[in-house]
Amino acid sequence: MTARVPLRQWFAPVPMLAGVLLIVLTCALGRWQLSRAHERIDKQARIEALQNAPVQRITAQPVAADAVLYRPVLLRGTFDMAHTVLLDNRPHMTNGVSRAGFEVLIPFVLEGAGGPEGRSAVLVNRGWLPRDPADRTRIAPYTTPAGEVQVEGIAVPHASRVFSLGQKDGADEVGQRLRQNIDLDAFSREIGLPLQPFVVEQQSDAQDGLARDWPRADLGADRNYGYAFQWFAMAAAVLTLMVVYSVRRYRRLAGPSEPV
Repeated sequence: MTARVPLRQWFAPVPMLAGVLLIVLTCALGRWQLSRAHERIDKQARIEALQNAPVQRITAQPVAADAVLYRPVLLRGTFDMAHTVLLDNRPHMTNGVSRAGFEVLIPFVLEGAGGPEGRSAVLVNRGWLPRDPADRTRIAPYTTPAGEVQVEGIAVPHASRVFSLGQKDGADEVGQRLRQNIDLDAFSREIGLPLQPFVVEQQSDAQDGLARDWPRADLGADRNYGYAFQWFAMAAAVLTLMVVYSVRRYRRLAGPSEPV
């Protein structure tokens, strides 16, 4: 026979309290990650809705970024080809295969700017070019229209970014054509030309050799769901350990009773 153990003695107070607190904490973190995922999904839906809004004309007048971000825009002016920048290490999916290459960024001087002091421009991401495997500095041929042209695109907060061991946003690449990243304010000072506080990803097809199948906006909701699963799994693991510990403690305390 085994001795009868009161239920309250199944649980060691300190380990059980620690386990309960850990379960509460991990469940709270899991719920927070779910909330973040829902926020990202809602924001992504708003972005996709904005991308289907009516086209907005951008002139030389300063424009607040919030007024145009993720909306289709129309530009009229000329490309400042002297200040072309190539962003290196930009992958692109071609026929299901990821290839390394460059994104071509060119300032676009807007129509209606009067005189040098009134000039205003938008940095336009014209598209992607493949890299030559034998010579990373060799650029595939592409064309940029001269003279006044019209460009359609989507306004985005900044150009794509990659991790760089140098200074932030290409601060150590001033004056170079080939860069890792670019900062709008710093680049504006570098070229002496006011830039609107956003980048336009060109959408209009100019038959110029550049790829423009821009990736769909992805704010990382799946990553938050993954983190939430990990936190809830940890809570379940702690609960399982608590049950196993309590059962073993009960068996130890309820060992064979002394015969009468």
